[in-house]
Amino acid sequence: MTRIDNINSQKVALWCTWIFVALTAIGWLGIAHFYAPAPASLSPEETKIWFSETYKWQTIVGCTFLYIGSALLTPGSIQWGIMLAEVEGPRPIWSITTAVCGIFISLIVFLNACAWIVCSYRATTSPDVIQAFNDWAWFAFLFGWVYLAIEMLASACVEFKDKSEHPIVPRWMAWLTLFSAMTMFGAIGPAFFKVGPFAYHGLFGFYIPVFVWGSYLISTNWFMYQKLNRDKIAAIKSNAV
Repeated sequence: MTRIDNINSQKVALWCTWIFVALTAIGWLGIAHFYAPAPASLSPEETKIWFSETYKWQTIVGCTFLYIGSALLTPGSIQWGIMLAEVEGPRPIWSITTAVCGIFISLIVFLNACAWIVCSYRATTSPDVIQAFNDWAWFAFLFGWVYLAIEMLASACVEFKDKSEHPIVPRWMAWLTLFSAMTMFGAIGPAFFKVGPFAYHGLFGFYIPVFVWGSYLISTNWFMYQKLNRDKIAAIKSNAV
């Protein structure tokens, strides 16, 4: 494989991250109606109506998009780790941590999607079972903030070490990533609240963490893609000499 072919292959891996974000936004937030999810305060009977009647097929179709997208986050996460490792150097513990946390998150999201599909799969399922699966899916999804926060801190740590003329990620973005990791603490709230901003359908429990996560993926991925563009231009010039 030539250097240019290798760079193109790496670009495909980065595109996987953007496709994951798109499928999550279209399928999970949009089609499955998770832009305004079932409130944690619903009774078991109300939760069953939500999943098995009101949004039955929307949940199944939307979460199908979600679990397909979750798999694509894996090559994207590995590519992040590879590119950060080039900056970190030998024994790149924080680059590997970034990649592994991304892979863990992709698995968590896959299991979440499966659990929500279970909630809508059978009309005869007990309301208590549906509510339990929904609660489990939300807790697994939001409590995964620990992996996301570690991923963000690890990637920022490497980005601060990049002293090159054209760093992979600009220093201001590294600082923003560091600050954004702190906002993940709101995702602790759903374990203690069923109503209000810290519930799993609330501002601090859900909306802010998801917005920060999406923004982090899109923006960091863009900077890495631009780095590959610069590498490709340099490889083309090198071949022309």
